[in-house]
Amino acid sequence: MSNLCAAPGTNRSAPILPPNTNAGPAINAVNWTEASLGILVLFARLYTRIFIVRKLGWDDLCIVLAVILSVIMSALVTVEVSYGFGRHVAYVSPSSLIHALKYFWLSSPFAILGAMFGKIAIALLLLRILGKGRHKVYKAILWTLIVLLLAVHIVVNVMTFSQCRPTWWLWEQFNPAWRGERGTCWNPKYHKNYWYFQGAFAAFSDLVLALFPILIFRELHMDLKLKIALCTVMSLGLVATAAAIVKTVQLKNLATPDLTYNAVSLIYWYVSESWIVVIAACIPTLAPLYFIAKGERSARSYAAAGSKTRSGGGRSRRSIWSSWLASRKMASEADRSAAQTGVRGEKMEGGSTPAGPKTSGEGSDVHSETQEGSSQEGIVKTTRVDVEKGGI
Repeated sequence: MSNLCAAPGTNRSAPILPPNTNAGPAINAVNWTEASLGILVLFARLYTRIFIVRKLGWDDLCIVLAVILSVIMSALVTVEVSYGFGRHVAYVSPSSLIHALKYFWLSSPFAILGAMFGKIAIALLLLRILGKGRHKVYKAILWTLIVLLLAVHIVVNVMTFSQCRPTWWLWEQFNPAWRGERGTCWNPKYHKNYWYFQGAFAAFSDLVLALFPILIFRELHMDLKLKIALCTVMSLGLVATAAAIVKTVQLKNLATPDLTYNAVSLIYWYVSESWIVVIAACIPTLAPLYFIAKGERSARSYAAAGSKTRSGGGRSRRSIWSSWLASRKMASEADRSAAQTGVRGEKMEGGSTPAGPKTSGEGSDVHSETQEGSSQEGIVKTTRVDVEKGGI
């Protein structure tokens, strides 16, 4: 610690202590505020998927796992704060310092894996939107990203706890009272460089998952405002991208002697990244709650659509937005036709006449909405593609 600012006449060899500030309460406030919001949207997602849509997928399982890991991370962060993390090392006792560092390192794999499973949940959600058959290139990109996420994040955790032998020497080396056999650690530059790579890859993956929906939704035949709304909701991962970038920059503080205080920003951002990914993964699946609240759909209609999907009948899988998107499309076409001719049911573009059951906001089966002579099949296929792409 520099002593250049010592007052005249004082012992110039005595260290100058930094202010006795404590960022611990602020860490806990940010930590549990974000955790509460993340848990809330998870419960809303599970309620929507189980009781309204009545259909669960692998993406739901991954997001549950992400929340469990993130809750453990938040609990460990609270423990490390209780031992002095958020204060300058000068004001932390040696025994408390060892415990603070121990729980700091123990919390890191849960933060990393929690964010990883949240991203995998988003990727699986996008795969479910794409459906079967079409867009093989998009699917290959998403599956490649999932494999890379698993590989990169598993390796960084293995390296974290393999850099010292025995593992507990990672934090015990700072114990001034240690009198036993000393452990050994790798050259810090190896682990530091891989941490920077992992942070950069995390930011890249967040960016890809945030922008990827634009490629999917741009081909939808729907109102431009609705298309923009869908892309905006699915692009919340841009906030996670920013968090990952700032977190990566803050990794430099791991090499400072005053780690318990200088790494406060790092804790803020790795906690934020994990919970932002969870929130970004859950919000797009809450569409049924939104539409029910607006009165555009009923819970019964979603249950009926889910029942038809589970019963098969040769139709492709439909997701929770599908019936609503299709009904909006069919209603828009019918209104446009009525405005042009003054008679509902007049021929639309392409010379086909809509017939059969009338579309309603209650989740009518869109695959039987258009039936007319030789042009029937083309219209049905177009509707089916739009639904599969637009569903979430």
